[in-house]
Amino acid sequence: MKSIREQFGQTLSDLAKKNKKIVAISCDLRGACKLNTFAKKFPKRFIEVGIAEANGVGIASGLALNGFKPFLASFSSFITGKNIEIRCSISYNNSPVVIIGTHGGMIGADGATQSGLQDISVMRSLPNFHVYQPCSNLETTQIIDHVSKLDKPAYVRIARNVIPEFLPKNYKFKFKKLTTIKNGKEIAIISSGPMLYNCLKAIEKIKDKEKFALLNLSTIKPLNEKQIVQKLKKFQRIITVEDHTIEGGIGSVIAEVMSNSAYAKKIQMLGITNKFINSDNPTNLEKKFKLDINNLYKIINNF
Repeated sequence: MKSIREQFGQTLSDLAKKNKKIVAISCDLRGACKLNTFAKKFPKRFIEVGIAEANGVGIASGLALNGFKPFLASFSSFITGKNIEIRCSISYNNSPVVIIGTHGGMIGADGATQSGLQDISVMRSLPNFHVYQPCSNLETTQIIDHVSKLDKPAYVRIARNVIPEFLPKNYKFKFKKLTTIKNGKEIAIISSGPMLYNCLKAIEKIKDKEKFALLNLSTIKPLNEKQIVQKLKKFQRIITVEDHTIEGGIGSVIAEVMSNSAYAKKIQMLGITNKFINSDNPTNLEKKFKLDINNLYKIINNF
């Protein structure tokens, strides 16, 4: 079973066979970001900038403005830490660069500073940028294909996790829309990325599971706000779940949309409060922050 980042690397290599304009840029992390296959197959379209994300941003923007389609990959915490360079070189120029932020979320085994917990809030604040987070290998392939054709800058948050493929084979990524994973009558649970799987498994443990709908927000920006309001207005309450800081994340996105509508709802936001995490394995961290399947089951069941 491939990890989501391995699926990204394979998909990018497959797309590069057909699209000669695709270029991959690594920041001394070709192995961790799964670009080794790309580098071997397309050495003339692979650029290694070393531990120099700011240089990678400038190179990527220049390539994009000259007709290429650059994919700039680094850890989410590192690359979004260069938000000033991204803002001035890519966002301001509306350069169609794809930034891949791997190791998003609680990857504490690599160290607290390498866990990307603020990246969504940073990237969705930048003008012109689209922001995505795939939940499985199938959706990763579809989103990477989508952004490869985009004429806007994009940020794709890629998890380190290995997630069992839980989406049906006929699943189709829906740009800007909330996608129903499971139907329900009373309470909407909204998530994206690896947390979506945890939410699904938590709901499956609940006796009265028909009360709960599970919705996937894989496009975080831009949004079809009318579709989201239409989707959520029938529910009594909403729960958002994310391996990201609550401030500026998915919960904030949904609260902003619903507060501008005539259907304001009670929203419970589950995620990381405004803090750094400690170094530990992801399973223990999920338990600590009550984002594992068993804790989510208890919280959702008592909501």
